[in-house]
Amino acid sequence: MRHDIEPLGADAGPERKRHTRSENGLERLELRRHALRDGERDALSARGRALAEDVGRARGIRYDAVFVSPAERAAETAAWILRGAGQPLPPGHAVIPGLAGQDASGGSPEGMAAGVRALLDQIPDDGIGLAISHTPLVERAAAGLTGRTVEPMRECEGVLISRGDDGTITLEELRLSAHTR
Repeated sequence: MRHDIEPLGADAGPERKRHTRSENGLERLELRRHALRDGERDALSARGRALAEDVGRARGIRYDAVFVSPAERAAETAAWILRGAGQPLPPGHAVIPGLAGQDASGGSPEGMAAGVRALLDQIPDDGIGLAISHTPLVERAAAGLTGRTVEPMRECEGVLISRGDDGTITLEELRLSAHTR
């Protein structure tokens, strides 16, 4: 298992043109579950904010794009990860209803996989994006992309999805160590 991350900008909307692929073009997307939530509302707890900031600090990745579900806790998680990494919100960023299962498929593995592929299309060649979603949607995306079942994600855990120049998808689990949780 490997643990890696990077961001998204505002110019990454549907109208964004694809960059010319490099010889070894690779797009990567860190798809993570949101951090610990406050039990009373759709927001992070103090512990959740600290966890997300720690994840960002540990990863230290510069994201080319950031995508979040419509839930406030998802946007907060992304913000605290970026804060930990010492990075402002990149120009390419968006709220994606499909990251909350709000798509025609209701968050099926196939629907989640199609949504992730569309997000990968918005990441520059050799770039990396950060997407914040929910469980079991992260796990469904992994299954839809690879046919492989992954164990449920804890808060701030996720998968690193890489798409090579030939379209091949690889997936690495991003699990937190016991001392990070």
